Amino acid sequence: MKIILGSSSPSRKKLLLNTGIKFTVKKPQLDEESEKRKFKGTKKALALYLAERKALSIKTGSDNIVIGADQVLLLGDKIYSKPRSINEAKKHLKQLSNKTHNLISGTAICKNNKIIWRNQTVSKMKMNNLTNEEITEYLNKSGKYILNCVGAYNIEGHGSTLFKKIDGDFFSIVGLPLIELLNAVKKEVSRK
Repeated sequence: MKIILGSSSPSRKKLLLNTGIKFTVKKPQLDEESEKRKFKGTKKALALYLAERKALSIKTGSDNIVIGADQVLLLGDKIYSKPRSINEAKKHLKQLSNKTHNLISGTAICKNNKIIWRNQTVSKMKMNNLTNEEITEYLNKSGKYILNCVGAYNIEGHGSTLFKKIDGDFFSIVGLPLIELLNAVKKEVSRK
């Protein structure tokens, strides 16, 4: 049985590498924007839907398990995607400044083309009141990597300085609900 991480996220890969389990990485084979348009559920359910679609998009042998994951940032009723440019990242951070948003993390495990496990976490993230200078300094430190991060922050790096309060699981905020995920993987591996 192989474990496959269906994600191109460096943060998710690093989280899983730190556990010591053996896995390979494959990029999900789907158009995320197209999937978002197809989705008919609630905004809070979008992350889990995308995680499932990503896991199911990777074709593999029957005994293998695929982990799919996604995150959605909700500020009020508005969904934020990854910024497409540094200017857009700056705009996102200005809009999130001094406000509380929800970061919803969805994770799914697929085996034999069926979802066998799913997890959704909601973290409440309260940002500091950021000045234009603080935002510019943060983006200069973070560089273009930040364009891979929903909300234009990476909590495991310089992004921790942006927040006043965080109510949620650190691992889920970074990209995977690691404890719950490892328990689910171990349970599946032990069935072999």
